Amino acid sequence: MIKWFNVKAKNGVASLYSNNITLNTTAMYPFEDAYKVQVGLDDNGNIVVQPLTKAVVESGDLDESCLLKLERNKSFARISSTSLMKQIGEALNLNLSKVPVQFETSWDPEANVLTILIQGGQK
Repeated sequence: MIKWFNVKAKNGVASLYSNNITLNTTAMYPFEDAYKVQVGLDDNGNIVVQPLTKAVVESGDLDESCLLKLERNKSFARISSTSLMKQIGEALNLNLSKVPVQFETSWDPEANVLTILIQGGQK
């Protein structure tokens, strides 16, 4: 079996600020059809972002206080929440400010989540 190299393949990047998470074009690609998102931490101390469709959100099965708005632009997507970023900063011992802290991202199509690689992924 041959695995071909893709010279145009890029890693996604998430920039963490004191009031938002900004995803670059590559990282935001899986969120094109997202209505809302959920954000959490995995067992490895990485941030996990899950896109949710409107049908899933409107089903009423999810806690509304865990649902966050995703703002999309042509070249980036943003999850804005000062409260969320404060919780993330405290949980991961990150000093978040107006200057971004950038981390690589990884998309898992089977789990339907984007992982922001905090452990070893800082750019």
